[in-house]
Amino acid sequence: MESVDVIVIGAGFAGATAARDSAEAGHSVLVLEGRDRLGGRTWYKHFRGKEKALEFGGTWIAPDQQRYVKAEIERYGLELFQSPTYDKFGWGIGGEIINAPFPFPASDWPALERVIARIDSDSDRIRFYEEPLGQPGLEDLDIPFSDYVDRFDLPDRVRDFILAWPAFYFGAYPDKLSALHVLSWNTGFGSAVGWYLFLVDKIVGGTGVLIERILHDQQLRVEYNVDVRQVRDHGDHVVVTAEDGTQYTAKHVIVTAPINTWERIDFSPSLPYSHQAMATEKQAGESVKIWALVPKQDEAFFGVGIHTTLKWLATEYTTDEGSYLCGFASAEADLDGSDLEAVTRAVQEFLPGIEVLDSDSHDWNNDKFSNGTWMAYRPGQVIAHSQALQQPHGRVFFGNSDLASGWAGWFDGAIESGARAAAQSNEKLHAASADADADLLVEQG
Repeated sequence: MESVDVIVIGAGFAGATAARDSAEAGHSVLVLEGRDRLGGRTWYKHFRGKEKALEFGGTWIAPDQQRYVKAEIERYGLELFQSPTYDKFGWGIGGEIINAPFPFPASDWPALERVIARIDSDSDRIRFYEEPLGQPGLEDLDIPFSDYVDRFDLPDRVRDFILAWPAFYFGAYPDKLSALHVLSWNTGFGSAVGWYLFLVDKIVGGTGVLIERILHDQQLRVEYNVDVRQVRDHGDHVVVTAEDGTQYTAKHVIVTAPINTWERIDFSPSLPYSHQAMATEKQAGESVKIWALVPKQDEAFFGVGIHTTLKWLATEYTTDEGSYLCGFASAEADLDGSDLEAVTRAVQEFLPGIEVLDSDSHDWNNDKFSNGTWMAYRPGQVIAHSQALQQPHGRVFFGNSDLASGWAGWFDGAIESGARAAAQSNEKLHAASADADADLLVEQG
C-alpha cells in the first residue's frame, strides 16, 4: 500500500491549493478526486449540443475585494473578462415586474436608505478575514435574514428588493439564511452597493484553467473516480479507503469535500461535535442554476426578483446561435433545470413571450459529491460552529469554501481555507520531523 505525507480529498479550488501548498513545503502529496474531472463545485463545459462553453457551477470573482483569488490570478498571469453592460431590466418585487434601471419611486428612497445604512453599519462590526465568522458580540446577527429585515417595517417593494439579493446570492430563501453570513458578504463588498455592481469578472478559458495551473505548479498527482468512504486515524498514520476497497496511507489527510457530503464518509475517531452537527444539519445552499438559449437579442437583460421562480436572470453571452441567459432559482423544489417547459415559464416571467430554444443545467443538489451548492449558513450555525470547523481532528484537517473566514461560498474562500488547512498540516509535519531529528541526535550522541 503506497504511503505519502499528505492525502488531499477533493480537487476543487480548496483541494488544489492545499495540495500545492503542501508540496511546496516539501511533502509528498496525493490528491483523490471522486469525479472524473477537476473543479469540485465548479464546472466549465459545453452547453448541450453546442460549441459554447459555459460555467455550470461557480462563475464569478471580485478580485478587487477578494485578496486570495486576486493573488492566484496574478501569480499565474490569468486574464479576466466581464459580463455585458445591461440595457434592459426587470425587478420582480411588489407583486409585479418593474422594467426600469432601478425600481423605486422617490417616496421609497427614505426607507431604502434607512435599511441600507443599518446593513452597512452592522456589516462593519464583522472582522472580515481576521477570524471565523462566529465572533463574540455578533450573536444578535445570527438570526434568519428575513427576521433581521422585518425589524425595519419596510414598504413591500423595499422589503422584497432587500430579500431578493441573498435569495439569489446564497441559493436559499431568506428565512433559512443567517443574517450574519449574509452581512459578511456585504462586509467583503465594502457596502450594500456591492451587491449590485461587483458580479462581473470571470476567468478567460473558465474556472478550470486556474485549478489546472495550481495543480501543475508542483506537478501534483491526481487519482480520479476515487469515492472516499472511510478515513481512519490510527494515531501515527491515517488510512483512507475508497468505495471499491482500495486503501491509501498518509501521515495527514486534508478533507476538502463540502460539508453536505461529510455524512458519506465514515470518520474514525468520529468527527467532533461541530463537524458532526454541520454534517447532519447541512448548510442551506440549494440553488438551481440554468442556462437558457434564446434567439439572438440586441439588448442584454438583467433581472432580480423574490417572488419570481428565477431570483436572478441575466444575459451573459450573445453568439451567432443565439443569446445565452443565466438564471438561478433558490431551491430544487422551485425549478427542475432539466425541464425545458419549466425553464421557459420561469424565463418568461421576466421576458414575456420570449422563445427558449434549449436549456441546460447540472443538478448539484442530487450530485453525491456536492449534495447542495455553495455555502449558506443557516440561522444559529455561524456562532455555534464556524470557529470549531476550522480546527483539525487529530491527523485529519479540513479546508473548503464552506469554512472560510472571509468569502465563505466563493472561490476566494476555498483558496483561503485550503491554504489554512495546508499550513496547519505543514506545521505539524515539520514539528514531527524536528522531533525525530532531535531524537536521532540523542541516540547518536
